[in-house]
Amino acid sequence: MTDRSVHLSIARLEGVQLSRLVVDFGELVGVARDTSDPAIGRLTPNAYPEDAEASLAFADSTRDDILDRRAADAATVRSALDGFDVAVEALTEEQALAHREVIIPDADIDAWLRTLTALRLVIASRLEITDDDQYDPEDPRYDVYAWLGYRLEGLIQAADDRD
Repeated sequence: MTDRSVHLSIARLEGVQLSRLVVDFGELVGVARDTSDPAIGRLTPNAYPEDAEASLAFADSTRDDILDRRAADAATVRSALDGFDVAVEALTEEQALAHREVIIPDADIDAWLRTLTALRLVIASRLEITDDDQYDPEDPRYDVYAWLGYRLEGLIQAADDRD
């Protein structure tokens, strides 16, 4: 077994924002979760869309396990971002734009990929995005959605390159 890892170079400002998103996501899927939230529904897809009774039974038996795993994944990502928990306002421009390297152990890469994907699903739910061509270009929240996609794509490529 080798100690392989993925190295993610990220501006401090990006790290702070990602850390905040992950904290918010952890709260969304945490123990005080609101299962009526449409974003939770997006994270726990309907296995039987044509059969309401089977769909409800499946959701009731799997939802908590799925969301508990998502909360654990978010905690893994959040732990790797510990150094990014600063107030953005306290950073100079130079500090905000300075890049830092986040080392993601091989064992944690799947948690990162699942968490970034889930974050995009939550944002897509909030923005009512059903495909990448459907968005309001004036809505700055879409920039966060697109940025997460960029970071997710980069992580996938980095993970593929390490093999």
